[in-house]
Amino acid sequence: MLQVLLIHGFTSHPTKVWGPLPELLRREGYKIFTPTLSGHGGEPEDMATVKAGDWLQDVRRAAGELQPGFAVVGLSMGSLLAAFVAAENEVSALVAAVPALAFSNPLAPLAPYLSWLLPKMPGAASIRDQELKKQNPNYPYFPTRSFVELLRLSRQTPAKLPAVRAPALVLGASHDKVIPAGALRRYYQLLGSAEKELLFIEGSGHDVFLDARAEEASARVISWLRRY
Repeated sequence: MLQVLLIHGFTSHPTKVWGPLPELLRREGYKIFTPTLSGHGGEPEDMATVKAGDWLQDVRRAAGELQPGFAVVGLSMGSLLAAFVAAENEVSALVAAVPALAFSNPLAPLAPYLSWLLPKMPGAASIRDQELKKQNPNYPYFPTRSFVELLRLSRQTPAKLPAVRAPALVLGASHDKVIPAGALRRYYQLLGSAEKELLFIEGSGHDVFLDARAEEASARVISWLRRY
């Protein structure tokens, strides 16, 4: 049975952020693992003292418990962490959904300087569908200092991507207001994978597994995993 490691994103609910994907994977016969990253699964304030190294430690620990040849699926920040996992382990496939290699918010690079003046920031507008947006399970805000750690991780990841050799799918969203399309293209271009694909889910916001095209996004993931 193929094992699939699902790595959630920054401020994401560890399990609910995946929408229909986990159940569809189980129906296909996959065994899934959904570790909770440090600072998540509780209150936004829990993130205040978490470092990028803690998230890396979390996923390395989770990967170490799986058999060689597992697949890894990341979402946003989780796609950065998934790159480390794929570069450091024998994995059969990588899916990187909306990798957070850069940010659309012009204030993002200033976070290290703003954290004392602006101790917390609102959660991103990640779901387009207005009804589904009301059911968003993710943190509504986050400590600014924790975003500084996400920035640090985003700057460490490019050096890791060329070491990835597994077949890789980079999945974007055509109406992503959080991550610019250029960041996805850079992630894709830096991947060392001989087999790789970049595609966008039309009409979806950043949270591709929670928005109106969640079924399509999930089907794309499963199709990729079937191939490998």
